[in-house]
Amino acid sequence: MSKPVEAVLVGAGQRGRDAIGIYARRFPEELRFIAVAEPHESRRNLFAEQHGIPEEMRFESWEDMMDRPQLAPLCFNLTMDQTHRDSAIAALAKGYDLFLEKPMAHTAEGCLEIAAAAREHGRLLQICHPLRYTPFYLKVKELLSAGKIGRLLSISMYENVGYWHFAHSYVRGNWRRIDESGPVILTKCCHDMDIATWMAEDHVREVSSFGRLSHFREENAPEGAPARCTDGCPVEDTCPFYAPAFYLGPGIGWPTSAVSVDTSMEARRKALETGPYGRCVYRSDNTAVDHQVLNAEFEGGTTFNFGVRANTADCYRTIRLVGEQGEIDGHFEKREVLLTRHGQGYSDSCTREIFKTELWDGGHGGGDTGVVRNFLRAVHEQDRAGMEHSLDIAVEGHLLSFAAEQARTSRQIIAMREFKDTLQHASG
Repeated sequence: MSKPVEAVLVGAGQRGRDAIGIYARRFPEELRFIAVAEPHESRRNLFAEQHGIPEEMRFESWEDMMDRPQLAPLCFNLTMDQTHRDSAIAALAKGYDLFLEKPMAHTAEGCLEIAAAAREHGRLLQICHPLRYTPFYLKVKELLSAGKIGRLLSISMYENVGYWHFAHSYVRGNWRRIDESGPVILTKCCHDMDIATWMAEDHVREVSSFGRLSHFREENAPEGAPARCTDGCPVEDTCPFYAPAFYLGPGIGWPTSAVSVDTSMEARRKALETGPYGRCVYRSDNTAVDHQVLNAEFEGGTTFNFGVRANTADCYRTIRLVGEQGEIDGHFEKREVLLTRHGQGYSDSCTREIFKTELWDGGHGGGDTGVVRNFLRAVHEQDRAGMEHSLDIAVEGHLLSFAAEQARTSRQIIAMREFKDTLQHASG
């Protein structure tokens, strides 16, 4: 690129500021933000100051920004899930090529409407599924596409969230309530659904799912535990979820940075005394399930099983692809991919090869860098066919999440064609 492409940012929270904003600061020759919309004044001004955005290009809402003539070629939409549908459709209609944070929308109908708007207005739409653009998953996909294990028969994946991460985001944080943000299988696991559909390159035929909120419930609260950790808890010396021990330490990066824009000790302490991150994890208003499993079959016959678990010690993802001629096993956080190919006779004749993948800078194992770079590449090359295919996969993965939640709550097997027909009718 001879000069950086200009863009506007909608939503200057943690993802907007610390993932997308950091990319522009690291690679000023590629991307430059010239306007920002953010209702939180301190967040808006912080992002504007970091990127040299003048006062007249700072907006309190995405509506205010979209009321103006188009300001730049690109829009990066990092707003909260519930606003994605309206803000994304408005940006596409205004003429922006759009980078949209996952999940696309908090309803299945919203996902379809956003995709339809991109096609109607002829705009490029990149969904922020960073895992696809990490060296780890790219290596898994490369081996599969090269036919190293033959025809794909099954996909097995697990996401281990980590007890502390789950408590922060899905018990105390923005994604704690299904009715306000969406189910965990969407808000957390649409990454994984995207990877599965990307590997299978197919449409889902049927899905079933089971899961529930078992641990983070009021009946599991220690005896005498108050509503807030800061109100004098009798188990503050031993509880793994004691908020001051977690948020009032020396570190001020994520997730501590989510507690308060002002990361001083005084501001953080006040935030715990008054805000959501100081609440007892057993006395919050959370409804997000803390464990769930999913089984699905793709139309071509490939089966898929997946599990998400909140109460693990560490945060990590694993994947196993089994084909007619071998298997691929991977551990995302270890960046290791094992390729096993069948030999003649027993398993001791199999050939095994271990690949250690690169570690790129940026969150999600370097995927935050990779997904932005892919969007900029597609814009530069006007790769409409590639982006359309990518969007089709993203939509399929999102619909799998929504169908899985319907299967969980109804305790029924969901036929995807019928599910999609119902959605198409509802969205017109």
